[in-house]
Amino acid sequence: MSEIVTLPKAKRNVKISQSNELTQAAYYLSLQAKRVLWLCLMQTYHEDEHDGVFHIKVADYQKYFNVSQATASTDVKKGVDVLSDSSVTFYFSEGEYEQRKLPWLAEAGLKRGRGQWSLEFNYKVMPFLLGLTREFTTYSLYDCGKINSVRVIRLYESLCQFQSSGIWVTTSDWLAERYQLPRSQQSNFAEMKRTFIMPALKKISETTPISASMSETDEGKLIFTIVNKTKQNS
Repeated sequence: MSEIVTLPKAKRNVKISQSNELTQAAYYLSLQAKRVLWLCLMQTYHEDEHDGVFHIKVADYQKYFNVSQATASTDVKKGVDVLSDSSVTFYFSEGEYEQRKLPWLAEAGLKRGRGQWSLEFNYKVMPFLLGLTREFTTYSLYDCGKINSVRVIRLYESLCQFQSSGIWVTTSDWLAERYQLPRSQQSNFAEMKRTFIMPALKKISETTPISASMSETDEGKLIFTIVNKTKQNS
């Protein structure tokens, strides 16, 4: 059995920058696919230019997510398969299109005998991954990597986007659409609150540097109050 590698915390604290358009997009990816996407976003953090091909190593997945080599190999393949078969919907306040639905990838190839995949993203998705100079959110892979629910991760990313203001106002319909929540939660807010929102906020508060609470207005708005625990304790 392959040994699980534990990386020192300081080295695991790798930054990811994600455009707010991607944070606000509608999509659902498996945990493996989300992690593969993170490994791609890591490669763009310090880069303004990129040829559009990302190299995903099984060894990196093993290192950052603290799993065995066999699990990493299986997870990366599953993640690549999901990205290859999935699409993402972006929403715009300006321009010709109100929304655009795009496939994630143009091509995925496994390097023979190297334990490495090469991913080429759809060229229309690339602007949301590269050259981020405005309206983007930065967070740590070490923090979000401890969350094992994809929809909790999506909520964490949204909360990170509004850390500076400390307030995020949205609706249950927005959450249902963008996170592609199960039908039982889409049609019943009490169920969404009980089985998704409140457990998700609890998990985020326990495992990340931020905590958040939610209140509801008479008009049906959801108000998330966000606190950065690191700044609060400094």
